[in-house]
Amino acid sequence: MIPKFRAWPRTTVALSLLLALTTAACSRQGAATAATDAGTVTVIGPSGVFADNYRKFIIEPFEASHPGIRVAYQPSPNSAQTMALLTMQRVQPQIDVAVLDVAVAIRAAEQALLAPLDRTRLSHLQDYPDWARLPGDRGVAFSQDNLAVLYNTDKIKQPPTSWKDLADPRYKGRIAAKLTDTRGVILLPILGKVQGTDYKVSVDPAFALLDRIAANVSTWEPAPDCYAVVQSGEADLSICWNARAQYLHDTQGGKIGVTVPKEGTVGQINTIGRVAGSPRADQATAFIDYALSPEAQTAFAVKSYYGPVNTRVTLPDGVATRIHGGGGTAMTLDWNWISDRYSAWIQRINREVILAH
Repeated sequence: MIPKFRAWPRTTVALSLLLALTTAACSRQGAATAATDAGTVTVIGPSGVFADNYRKFIIEPFEASHPGIRVAYQPSPNSAQTMALLTMQRVQPQIDVAVLDVAVAIRAAEQALLAPLDRTRLSHLQDYPDWARLPGDRGVAFSQDNLAVLYNTDKIKQPPTSWKDLADPRYKGRIAAKLTDTRGVILLPILGKVQGTDYKVSVDPAFALLDRIAANVSTWEPAPDCYAVVQSGEADLSICWNARAQYLHDTQGGKIGVTVPKEGTVGQINTIGRVAGSPRADQATAFIDYALSPEAQTAFAVKSYYGPVNTRVTLPDGVATRIHGGGGTAMTLDWNWISDRYSAWIQRINREVILAH
């Protein structure tokens, strides 16, 4: 069972105001979607390539096999903002299904923003390991990803082999990094490992290395995302998610290369859950059941390189290698412990790294 999270520390007033403004805008968009078609299941999840692939490989096949149900996908900048939106809509939910990073999902489950899954109506839940289940069965892990280094294959012929290489002066002004979300939180334990320290003891050594890397960063807000700027050559390197980069490598002429440094990476878990109070609970449950099926899990893995969680899925060796990366062993984080520090770490990244450079 995934360990239960305790409450996060308070964020600063400025961060809260910014989050409120952003989620208010998302709320208006969600309301418009719900008003357009009251019978449509609304799924909220990551934006960009993830959203495109989720529509293509999960939603469209589901709609084809369930002609009476339509699904609308609402992109969200990150899981923290998704949770803020769910909190705002608690009394009158407009979202039916939420795709969330595991750290945020456990908080959402703890705060009863997600409903207990109906095990009698989820035929594939039995194929999922205990660690994949959120507290109270208020959601389940459905895919896994890794943090990786992306590079423009026209400009970088020998990609970095160590996370320390990103601090090399030859990369000055050539790196794009969006680190004010789970990417930044995950990067700190990785850099701590590189520095020979345990993230539970201190993240100061990790911040010291991140400060050196920051000197080479050209933008902390790559637009439209960390993949596009590498693809276009606007940046030569980026720190981003493996699965989306692998997919773009295949579909965009190989311009994006992907490497996992020798010290390894951290596995990120994506979860899916039904929003508490959803007026389309039956349709939402049907969609979640399909998303957990071996066929959906296999398609999402083979076609977009997200690691499956369903134990009945067996992947071709080549696909498995690209999903898990060719670097060192992936670290397993204590998300329960990190939850108390998640917001504080992001604030520290903002204050000590981004604003300082």
